[in-house]
Amino acid sequence: MDNASATTSAQNHSSPPPEHSIVPRDVKFNFSDDTPRLWFGGDVFKTHFYNAFFTTFPPGENFFVRSVLHYRNQIKDEKLQDEISGFASQEGIHANAHDIHLDILDRQGYTSLKRENKFVDAFLKRINRRYPKFALAYTVALEHFTALLAHQSFIKGELFVEPAHEDFRPLMMWHGAEELEHKAVAFDVYQIVDGSYGRRATAMVLATMSLIFMIPVRMMPLLYKDGALFKFSTWRTGGSFLFGKQGKFVMPWNHYIQFYRRDFHPWDVQDFDLIENFRREWDEGTFAGKAENSVA
Repeated sequence: MDNASATTSAQNHSSPPPEHSIVPRDVKFNFSDDTPRLWFGGDVFKTHFYNAFFTTFPPGENFFVRSVLHYRNQIKDEKLQDEISGFASQEGIHANAHDIHLDILDRQGYTSLKRENKFVDAFLKRINRRYPKFALAYTVALEHFTALLAHQSFIKGELFVEPAHEDFRPLMMWHGAEELEHKAVAFDVYQIVDGSYGRRATAMVLATMSLIFMIPVRMMPLLYKDGALFKFSTWRTGGSFLFGKQGKFVMPWNHYIQFYRRDFHPWDVQDFDLIENFRREWDEGTFAGKAENSVA
């Protein structure tokens, strides 16, 4: 697909509402060594699910940024260029925030996560260097995951946000809101520089398999340290949390499979209104995680 026709194709898709913008925000959260270790509902499985997942973000978000910026010089559309800048800034701040969480977990004795992240980071950098088009497609797939999980957190906050300790709740709301703001950026870049449906679908299959394998592997040393790995009650609770009727991996199924449509675009799901309250609180200065010196 030549650049001109790809640009036209990328523009002829579902669009965000007129008020949409991608806003990098300076944040400062209250989670610390003093925050309860079982910070999600006092539950060991749920807490370590989020610990294992959230701490993939430092290497993961940096991978996303490298994958998109690699093709930035091929993008002629000024609006998309601005969105790339916003995307890269947001993802960089996300990585830093979750790195602080990772440091806390390391001090608490959950040392496996940092070791695993070194391997993950090296592996992802190799993909960036050797297979840049696949790296971008993989980014598109993982951005779909983060967007659908963010969507789920806003529509079912009583299940997936409110049980979190007050120190972590603002982190979850902020990160989720910004994932929805920039959910189409990597996709739009991909459509212009490649657009292969086969590569995109393959990347999603591999991304799905990677997450299904990686998250439990990352969780196991955490659960073992807390003496919960071999308890039936741990996995009974976990099974319901992930795969029950309102499970974290069950509720977004219809959202997930839309990705496999040839004509899919992230803004086919119009969910920008879900973050209206967050954006208003941020603008009013009442959001709990807003840094004092933030100018956004």
